[in-house]
Amino acid sequence: MKWAIGCLAGACLISGLHAESASQMPASPPGAAPHWSYDGSKGPSHWAEIDKAFQACESGKSESPVNINTTTKAPPNTPRIQFFYEAMPVHLLNTGHAIQFGAQPSKDSVTLAGRRYQLIQFHFHSPGEERFAGRASPMDMHLVHADADGKLLVVAVQFIVGPRPNPVLGALLQDMPQHAGGETMDKAVMINPSGLLPEPTSGYYTYSGSLTTPPCSEGVTWIELKEPVRISAAQLKAMRRFYYHNQRPIQPLNGREVIEVD
Repeated sequence: MKWAIGCLAGACLISGLHAESASQMPASPPGAAPHWSYDGSKGPSHWAEIDKAFQACESGKSESPVNINTTTKAPPNTPRIQFFYEAMPVHLLNTGHAIQFGAQPSKDSVTLAGRRYQLIQFHFHSPGEERFAGRASPMDMHLVHADADGKLLVVAVQFIVGPRPNPVLGALLQDMPQHAGGETMDKAVMINPSGLLPEPTSGYYTYSGSLTTPPCSEGVTWIELKEPVRISAAQLKAMRRFYYHNQRPIQPLNGREVIEVD
């Protein structure tokens, strides 16, 4: 089933990536991680007030997530993204904002237009962060990659409820760290991220955006896969026990094009 713009919907947690300062607001004390959240006085509308490194969260002009509604068709000869994922042992972190899988340095990567991006981590948002004609999916996954120069590329996968559980997500749920700051490493269980991708890999939408969490750094290439992946209702419920509504509000496109690649 194709992910239709008119029917459903869909960051990145990378420490050490900071947007340029845009004010004289004092920084957090050395060694202290600025605390932010998805609601209240530390929520998205206040992120830029929390730390001077977060100024792009308010002043950025190419922020994510966006509402995908009107798109421009890519030329037929447009280079397509290619996936080269392999199995790796489980390494899960409960960040306090999402459940995150840490990839190991290996051959796990994607290529786009001849450039290779190494998989760093993937994590989950519920509901999905990107919107499609104003609507969000029940859950999404962001696979965060970086090239040799540190330029980021994020692949977003949308999840919908189907009749059968997803085996890879099922395996991850067995090892989920229950509390914020918790970490699980299980070398006995091997996970291939390909099992969380649609099969076959569908067309996608792409645009230039940002991290969807502080520091909201821009210059991130987004790849939004059209085809959703099915998970069971029980799996969605289990994931939402960890985090629900860890979703940044929609950001204006400000003239950016969303390119549709078939």
